[in-house]
Amino acid sequence: MASPRTDKVLVHLFDIRNIVGALLGVYGVLLTIAGFVPSVLRSHDNAAAASDRANLYIGTDANWWVGLVLIGVAVAFFTWAILRPHRADEPAS
Repeated sequence: MASPRTDKVLVHLFDIRNIVGALLGVYGVLLTIAGFVPSVLRSHDNAAAASDRANLYIGTDANWWVGLVLIGVAVAFFTWAILRPHRADEPAS
């Protein structure tokens, strides 16, 4: 049987706000890296953006900005989970 302390840790660990925050944080870090180091993506010329709707991001800092916004939202989710923790109901005995 798990101790009450372990149960509280598991409740906080598997809180949906922490899971969503972790996913957004990972995606944000990956996009930020892709924005700062554009050589990770294949090389494009700006003329491709005029004819192909899928290449409209070429020449912009979209990866960098979206990555930073996602990291900010992830921090907001973690802060929300810390400031307003989920209260686990005590099982009836």
